Amino acid sequence: MDLHLIILIVIMLVIGAFGGFLNYLNDFDTLENEQKSVKSKSKYMMLGIGAALLVPLFLKMIESNIIRSGENLDYLIFAGFCLIAAIFSRRFISSIGDRIMEVAKKAQKTATESKIKAEEAQKELLSTQERIEDVKLAVNLNRMGEVTIQTGKGQPLEELLCLASTYVDNTSVPDYGERVKLKAEIGRRMGDLILRNGMDKGRLLRDHPSEGMMVALAYAIHILPTAGDTEILLQIAEQAEQLHTRFALLMGIDALARTHLLSPEQLKRASKVLEGFNKNADDSLRSKIADTRRVLTLVAKQID
Repeated sequence: MDLHLIILIVIMLVIGAFGGFLNYLNDFDTLENEQKSVKSKSKYMMLGIGAALLVPLFLKMIESNIIRSGENLDYLIFAGFCLIAAIFSRRFISSIGDRIMEVAKKAQKTATESKIKAEEAQKELLSTQERIEDVKLAVNLNRMGEVTIQTGKGQPLEELLCLASTYVDNTSVPDYGERVKLKAEIGRRMGDLILRNGMDKGRLLRDHPSEGMMVALAYAIHILPTAGDTEILLQIAEQAEQLHTRFALLMGIDALARTHLLSPEQLKRASKVLEGFNKNADDSLRSKIADTRRVLTLVAKQID
């Protein structure tokens, strides 16, 4: 064992016992009406040793390097710390314990805040990635030009109905990040089917009402908004129950507002939708509501 460490241990044991004995003799740090005896003398000395053993921790907390030095003067200073701690053992031990608990709480708070920031950063990254994919899809659709209107039955419609009917089951995965990513991928795929095949959005909502179909229509409107989409979106907003469906609807409202397809009256109705969505919303949806509210406010000012 290192000689320096042995010296420190001997100082803590000897000075701790001595300080505890001084406390026993002079009542520096005793309880009121405490009866003293031979047994209590041993208790005071043990308390003194225990307090002295906490001195290295105390010095670490105040960022002192005394115990790392091998100088004789530093040994005397260290012994002085141990003596003070031992004489006032009860108060010293209690204060160190309170300080440690305070540091632990701060560390826990910091860890929680860091976790929240990491989750928010992940959500923002996922949102940015989704928006990039939506822009790519919108550009591809614009390059295609006019699409063929599909009002009857066919393979694209059947695929859309299958995705919409199984949307909830297909997106029920435990991991939050994977779940959000999967919902966005399926929603974007359904919106793509609607747009590429020129499906009648109003008819789809009327004939095939489901949570998945509402998500599909919201993504279609978000990717490529048109003048007739506003009433459909506001109608869907009255029926949407799931948080992600509401999130997708807000993306559609954003797209309509940014392309100036909302009339003043529709802006007011959209603002009421935000108020309704705010009830029972999670942090992600509340953040999106705040973003959409800023967009609506900006567009309303431009109209005025």
